[in-house]
Amino acid sequence: MNTRSAPYRVVFTGSECTGKSALARALSAERLAPYSDEAARLFVTEKGREIVEPDVAVIAARQRTLEDTAIEMSTVLVLHDTDLFSTVIYARHYFGNNANEVLASARDRRAHLYLLCDTDLPWQNEPLQRSKSNSQDRAALTAAFNTLLQAEGCCVEVVRGIGASRLANARAALKRHYPH
Repeated sequence: MNTRSAPYRVVFTGSECTGKSALARALSAERLAPYSDEAARLFVTEKGREIVEPDVAVIAARQRTLEDTAIEMSTVLVLHDTDLFSTVIYARHYFGNNANEVLASARDRRAHLYLLCDTDLPWQNEPLQRSKSNSQDRAALTAAFNTLLQAEGCCVEVVRGIGASRLANARAALKRHYPH
């Protein structure tokens, strides 16, 4: 029998170029909590090419593995730089793929808190990772994230601000839900 307690899980989510990775790393260092990287970003970096539709299942599997590895490292708090709900949003947005299997898995693995990073940061073009997107897509994607997460009954806090204020706002949102 496994008596290990499950950690409180927080996901940094939202559209492209909204500071998710930086916030996850910063709060991970502050809280001495493990975090999982974004599988899609790792995939693009390793493959040196844009994501195509058949890659969605591969990325989803890797996202699960990255999350599970971080979860195994703590019984207290784990931070995730995106999760499977992000994979679903991008599969829908870029490929018109509902990603129903990924959505079912995302539901089963739902985190305790989602910090939805807003689009108030300046857009930065990044070859391969963001070549299909632009700054105008971010508002629509942010709305899609919010709609999906709310529909799935997730606890969502929007994070805004530039620089230190963004980090402070993320920290405050975490503290409201996880005061430890």
